[in-house]
Amino acid sequence: MLNYISIKNIVLIDKLELDFKDGFTVLTGETGAGKSIIVDAINLLLGHRADKSLIKKGEIEASVSALFVINKDHEVINLLNKYSIRFENEIILRRKILSSGRSQSFLNDELISLNIMKEISNYLIEVNGQNDQVGLLQNSNHINILDEWGNLKKRTKNLSISFKSYKGKVKLYNEYKEKLELIADKKKYLIEDLDEINKLDLKENEINSLIEKKNYLTSIEKIKESLGKINFLLKGDVDSQGVYENLVLSKKQIFSILPFNKKLFKKLDESIENTLIEYKETEAILEECLESIDISNLNLDDIENRISLIKRIARKHNIDESEINSFSNELEKNLSNFANSQNELKKLEEEINILRQKYKEEAVKLTNLRYKASNKLSEYVNKEFPILKLDNAKFKVSLSLLDEDNWKSNGMDNVTFKIETNKDTGFNFIDKIASGGELSRIMLAIKVSLSADSKNNFIKTLIFDEVDTGVGGAVADAIGKRLNLLGQSNQVLAVTHHPQVAARSKNHFKVNKSNKSTFSTTSIISLNYEQRLEEIARMLSGEKITEAARKAAESLMKDN
Repeated sequence: MLNYISIKNIVLIDKLELDFKDGFTVLTGETGAGKSIIVDAINLLLGHRADKSLIKKGEIEASVSALFVINKDHEVINLLNKYSIRFENEIILRRKILSSGRSQSFLNDELISLNIMKEISNYLIEVNGQNDQVGLLQNSNHINILDEWGNLKKRTKNLSISFKSYKGKVKLYNEYKEKLELIADKKKYLIEDLDEINKLDLKENEINSLIEKKNYLTSIEKIKESLGKINFLLKGDVDSQGVYENLVLSKKQIFSILPFNKKLFKKLDESIENTLIEYKETEAILEECLESIDISNLNLDDIENRISLIKRIARKHNIDESEINSFSNELEKNLSNFANSQNELKKLEEEINILRQKYKEEAVKLTNLRYKASNKLSEYVNKEFPILKLDNAKFKVSLSLLDEDNWKSNGMDNVTFKIETNKDTGFNFIDKIASGGELSRIMLAIKVSLSADSKNNFIKTLIFDEVDTGVGGAVADAIGKRLNLLGQSNQVLAVTHHPQVAARSKNHFKVNKSNKSTFSTTSIISLNYEQRLEEIARMLSGEKITEAARKAAESLMKDN
């Protein structure tokens, strides 16, 4: 419920503060006094455009603040928790307009975005005028309005969960199918690549081994030359003796001098003997090296071709040579997955059918409940029309089933509110109604009907901006009665020029404009019974209040 509002420096208003009560409240005053300014200020809290022209002349900024008290079951609490906004049982919304044309939005003195303010304020307050019945004029809102009125939100929420599961599985199926189609297109190439790699028959660390062999073969002449020199140095040639023969001769020389110093020369003899043994081992290895060159069957061209083939296959798949075999395993896995994919796809189709059937069954139940709720709501609205002197008007909630491609999280239904204003002219959308006064009464009838039997725990503050424009006294009296009735279950504020409407209110504010030497200001006061009587008499008679007007005003007040 709206408890308090403060307006500062907006157009003609210096500072204005209002304490609101529950029930039906009216706002009256002479034309041009500033009643519409107050509604414009409230619209700022609903996210309407903040123009710097709204700032009172001579000031650098303007603001509007509103205090709401909410109960513990109010649905706006879920939104506050979503945005991690701290609160107890009070919400203070404030919008500030700066001279630069920018605006700032606050909730409980915390800076918030304008979009968040819009979301939150739309749960708390609703302005209804001849051209701004946004909620009812937008066909897309009708299904939500019907579900709220018919207490179907819990079922809608459960259906949304089923829809999400169903569509999530469909998305998974489509992604999987698309992936398989890509694999199918590449299947031929996968098989060719796998066959090529299998024929390659790459051994572990083969590329490094081949490079070593290549380096060996390209250096073979240098190796031969070096081994030949080593052979000459060790064995000599036909004209010279080798190392072995010289060591044998040395050993004989030691034998001739051994008696002169056995201990020392014996040691030399043993050392030469060991050298002879090691020499024989060196000679054997040298022979092995020489033979390996002679009997080598390695072909440099074959090795280079093999290295080139391995590198080409690696480049083709943008991988390292060492990853070829693991890549082959991946190709085999993809082909194996493709072979099993049809079964997996069929399994997903079965799961989709089960989820689709579950969603459809729940949606059909919700559709049946909506039919019942729509008939009941239509009955309520049509009972209101004669009371508001709309004798030829008819209202109906139109339900039609959507094509399967257009099924939504809230069901298979398209819900629209339609009106026939004159007999046999046919039903049309509400926003096609031409008469402003007629449209306002239709809106009021629907609002009253939506309040009837409603189990909604988050009733908004309803503001009606001159909903009685263009109607006569009898119709105005009927409007006043319905606003009073609506005020029994809602907080209702109506801006009016009709005394019949004002007389039906529980609370009454009067807007005054005072003209000073260089500027005008708007103020507002809460009226007691005597002041209300005088204001209603003014509304009946005009500038000069007569005794007859006072008696007529008193009669209207007594009828309330």
